[in-house]
Amino acid sequence: MQDANHNNNMMMGKADLALQYFPMAGDKITARRHLMSWIKRCPPLWEGIRQLGYHQRCQYFSPKMVQLIYHFLGEPG
Repeated sequence: MQDANHNNNMMMGKADLALQYFPMAGDKITARRHLMSWIKRCPPLWEGIRQLGYHQRCQYFSPKMVQLIYHFLGEPG
């Protein structure tokens, strides 16, 4: 079940999503690096978000990308 705070129609900043997964990371940069490391270690997830238009300079994940991340990594929290 999705938390009421999740809005399926909005873009989500990479750092904001990363901090949800890694709240104790200390800062957004570290959290983002951890999240991207997890994503890249899951080939179907990595390929899936790339097919949805992700590239390294993206600062946001689309709603479809976020749903794919949740599918493979589970929802944060």
